[in-house]
Amino acid sequence: MRVPALVLATLTLSGCANMAVDSNVSPTGIKDYYKGNNVTLYGRDELKGLNYVTLGTVEGEACKIEANEPPPKDADARAHIRRRAADMGANGILLDRCTRFNDMPGCIEQVLCSGQALKVNK
Repeated sequence: MRVPALVLATLTLSGCANMAVDSNVSPTGIKDYYKGNNVTLYGRDELKGLNYVTLGTVEGEACKIEANEPPPKDADARAHIRRRAADMGANGILLDRCTRFNDMPGCIEQVLCSGQALKVNK
């Protein structure tokens, strides 16, 4: 009884050997998505006593384009600003604010975060 079950399992699994998985996530897209993980969000008090250089202003957004989509999340806008800061060579951000807007061009609802990209010596 064991041998036929093993043969059946082997044949079933080997039938999937030539299957390909098509994904909308490319290796470059994955790398881009996670590049902001090394960028820390700082408050003004956390920067006291730290040695850092301001690299410039940076913004990130999350947008609701279609009416049937969920509202944009602040966390998505913060993730976007962290990726943009990483593109500038930053490892930190002094987050100024995140603001929610309605009826913006191209967005039904939008969260826009702004801050300063920082290079913090740790």
